[in-house]
Amino acid sequence: MHEFERISLEAVQALNRGERIALATVVRVRGSAPRHDGARMLVWPDGRTLGTIGGATLELRVIGHAREALVARRSRLELYRFSTEEEAESVGLCGGEVEIHIEVLEPNSTLVIIGAGHVAQPLASMAHEIGMRVAVIDDRADYATRERFPRAASVEVVDYDPQTDHLGVLRLETSASCFIVVATWGWDEPALAQILAADPPPAYVGLVGSPTKFKVIRERLIKRGLPSSRVDSIRSPIGLDLGAETPAEIALSIMAQILLLRRNAGGLSLDAQRLARPAGQEAG
Repeated sequence: MHEFERISLEAVQALNRGERIALATVVRVRGSAPRHDGARMLVWPDGRTLGTIGGATLELRVIGHAREALVARRSRLELYRFSTEEEAESVGLCGGEVEIHIEVLEPNSTLVIIGAGHVAQPLASMAHEIGMRVAVIDDRADYATRERFPRAASVEVVDYDPQTDHLGVLRLETSASCFIVVATWGWDEPALAQILAADPPPAYVGLVGSPTKFKVIRERLIKRGLPSSRVDSIRSPIGLDLGAETPAEIALSIMAQILLLRRNAGGLSLDAQRLARPAGQEAG
């Protein structure tokens, strides 16, 4: 199999598994260098690699920068020099230099909405618009319908018995790219209990409700034997403080928080960022 095919296939498989990876590609070579334009290497957060862009010190430096990019969730372009003199930044003695683009590849994220009420409809629509796969779950067959959620990847009805508080098994494929919003009419606690027991844990679990509601549910989840660290990972009240009141506004505040986490962004308004820059410094 050609090197390009092997790396491309593994990249697709990794993304399908919900893994975030970095693709390092040699984009420009000047002078003498170990590899030429188009050489590629995949880098995982733990430092594993596939392919090579030159080996030795260059590769170690690129792996380090790729792991930093994966943490920051930001792609970057780096210049590496091969100097014949003893320089701290030199990556070898070839005498040339290479530019390497380190691209962070994110798996397609899934938004699972548990509770198909008023907030769920605009939330599902917004999530679809920004490229997320949407799954909707409810115990009410007249709420969890294709007519109400035409662009969702899946719409499922789960059994819930309010007399016994028994909830049927939620079919969840959790991963580091799975975001879950809980907004049921009355079975938030059993839903959260199943979600928090999932392995691996989702990237985000949010509960629509007041601080008082979360306090009560938190205590009940702890009594169920769930680790306090997992219980305290629940985000509630959910979303960013946008002054939201209507279902659409609440959905917007939730999606803003999810996008903030997906992009590892700061959350400052853009004009505040501009005003915080030193005089004369322009944005790239």
